[in-house]
Amino acid sequence: MRAIITLLIMTGLAPSVLGQDGFVAGNPKLAYWKLGGHLETVIVLHGGPAVQHEYLRPEFDLLNKFCSVIYYDQRGCGRSQQAASYEWQEHVRDLQRVKRALSPKKKVFLAGSSWGSTLAIIYAYMHPEDVKGIILTGTYKWEGKNTKYTRIAFPPTVRSHKQSLRETGILQRTNVDGSVSEVPITIWKEIEMFTEAPAFETRASVISAPTIDSLRNMHVPILLFGGGAHCRIDYSEELMAIFPHAELCTIEEACHDPWMSAPERFATTCEKFVAKNKH
Repeated sequence: MRAIITLLIMTGLAPSVLGQDGFVAGNPKLAYWKLGGHLETVIVLHGGPAVQHEYLRPEFDLLNKFCSVIYYDQRGCGRSQQAASYEWQEHVRDLQRVKRALSPKKKVFLAGSSWGSTLAIIYAYMHPEDVKGIILTGTYKWEGKNTKYTRIAFPPTVRSHKQSLRETGILQRTNVDGSVSEVPITIWKEIEMFTEAPAFETRASVISAPTIDSLRNMHVPILLFGGGAHCRIDYSEELMAIFPHAELCTIEEACHDPWMSAPERFATTCEKFVAKNKH
């Protein structure tokens, strides 16, 4: 907790920014949070599927140095309403609602983590007219096969449980003689994971999404973050074969969540990407 408070102070973000700003109208209602003040806007897409957005903070709040930042809890998660369906197409429609409600006249950047990166790719593929660029972290093997999805019956009651995330970071220490030592540290975060349909139907339905080869036709600028060679949940190299003009930033000490391992480097790299593609 002390580390989170320190980062909030360092970035000039008061704790009040964590308060919810409202709901995006529609079915279901989607809870959203917005850090404003800039001409460019980035919509942050959380992972899971079916966790709430809070675990991405305060690291993604650093993007507010140069962008207005919008968070929202996806359907069935956090403070957003439950829904009758959680297929990936519904998530695309939800994201379009968020974009139209909160940035109706301007294109936006999308920044996704894990499942959020998959959603960012699909949205940019289907609605390039809305997107200036996408920022992808925590990518995993593409699951779209353009195959019919047969719906599965899930229990109507949605439960949740706490789950831990772990990443490796590097702590720099200045020694008495003025030299600098780098010490590996373990970074922990706790997330709330929602189960049943919000988690499982979304992933199961992605079988009907476009195939990975179809994505070669995308021409939206892409910034791709990857972890070190030790990371088993990282599809960045494979995506570079699909998006050869994408920018790749590898953070060697990181694995699935590079923004956790090196938040300042993550934010600085994103700032350069946004500045290059804002027109």
